[in-house]
Amino acid sequence: MKILIIPDVHGRDFWIEPCSHVDEFDKIIFLGDYHDPYTFQVSQETSRHRLRDNLLPFILENREKCVCLFGNHDGNYLVGAMADRFDRQHAEEIKGYLKKMNLQLVYRVDNYLFSHSGVLPGWLSEYDLTLESLNTLPFNDPSLMAVSEYRGGYGVGSCIWGDVREYADAYQFKDIYQIFGHTQLEREYITDTFACLDCRKAFTLINNELKPYEKEIQ
Repeated sequence: MKILIIPDVHGRDFWIEPCSHVDEFDKIIFLGDYHDPYTFQVSQETSRHRLRDNLLPFILENREKCVCLFGNHDGNYLVGAMADRFDRQHAEEIKGYLKKMNLQLVYRVDNYLFSHSGVLPGWLSEYDLTLESLNTLPFNDPSLMAVSEYRGGYGVGSCIWGDVREYADAYQFKDIYQIFGHTQLEREYITDTFACLDCRKAFTLINNELKPYEKEIQ
């Protein structure tokens, strides 16, 4: 399977050129956070217009290929304020766009598990959850508000509020490779057990090889 992975969007346009090659991929997986831009990168107005005029139409046109994951900033609009940079003035408008994207918490392909910020067994255990239960867990479930201690919270972060630094010494799943975003980095952080890709560029997963997107897909 040929997969195109789009980390945190936040109103940026790095996803547009890779997604123009949609016919070359079996799936396109967006890792969440579609609005609430970093204002030093993109204005709220530009982000909102790109969501309305570019991203949402692309997803609706290619619904059978697109998987859209739920990020903490998406929670600002679907369940109430959860993160900073909340576009309160256009909240209902953004909510309408996000609801059309059929967001989900996790997506699994073979032994690859995709989520917004990673799923740690410690978090599942603390809230008596399983990987399977995440498929039906409501976005307003209190367990999702478990914020990593690296981000000012307590204990293990949830699959939308974790932090890549938690993976340094945390127990992880056997035989599952995790791919997530959420923690903005200067460049990708790819290890033998997980990959944090929130670095403003697209990636491909082809024949078990995860690497930055290249125009020539083999």
